[in-house]
Amino acid sequence: MRILLILFCFTIFSSVSFGQDQNLNIKLGNYIFITKYDTSKYTTSLRIKNGDKTIYKNTSDFRIMDIKEYDLDRNGEKEILIELYSGGAHCCTFLVAARIINNKFNILDTIYWGNSHYSINDINDDGKSEISGINDMFAYAFTNYAESKYPVLIYGFENNKFKDITKNFPKIIEEDLNEHLEELKFYTTDTGFACPKSADEDTFNTDAGAVKAILAPIVADYYSLGNVNRGYELVDSVYKCPDKDKFKEILQTDYKLK
Repeated sequence: MRILLILFCFTIFSSVSFGQDQNLNIKLGNYIFITKYDTSKYTTSLRIKNGDKTIYKNTSDFRIMDIKEYDLDRNGEKEILIELYSGGAHCCTFLVAARIINNKFNILDTIYWGNSHYSINDINDDGKSEISGINDMFAYAFTNYAESKYPVLIYGFENNKFKDITKNFPKIIEEDLNEHLEELKFYTTDTGFACPKSADEDTFNTDAGAVKAILAPIVADYYSLGNVNRGYELVDSVYKCPDKDKFKEILQTDYKLK
């Protein structure tokens, strides 16, 4: 839902401050994309011109950081990718896909990246571009931001929509999974960790919270590999705390990892 809610939401988010002025003037085909950042209102205007004619204009409370053009799905039609940034310490980047059809600017879809960086590459050499980063859905979920951990996330572009195709890249998922398993060893083989005394005790900013923050993306990676039960088996063997069932319920219910 949150992806759809920000689909080029040029007027609904609160304004934020940025450190420097950055205006864009980019030519893509017959069109020129011009952005201007208003340092007094903290807004960005976007104007798209075809020759002397303006075909689109609007104002955003997001900062427009970049505008690129890709044929993501290799169908002969290039998508216009617009990167939006809300500002703030840990948030938020969005990637908008658009296309100009009959001289009209059309929004196709949007990815919410949160605080994740992303890259656009042909990962499997099939001629199509994948957009890869991390899924920051667990930010602040179980502990502070610095100790929060995240699973890998990969999108493709099909039928004018971004599509989560992470499961198509098991090798990348396994590499991510192994990194989290190594992080977990700090608590399972090195220092150990103290459990909360009850299922209702707050574990935020505790070692128990840090362990849950590592286990969560492990379960998510196993889910992407089609073996989510193995993730929960690891939770059962590692996190023998009073709030274990509550933790598993959160993963299954709130994050749909079941």
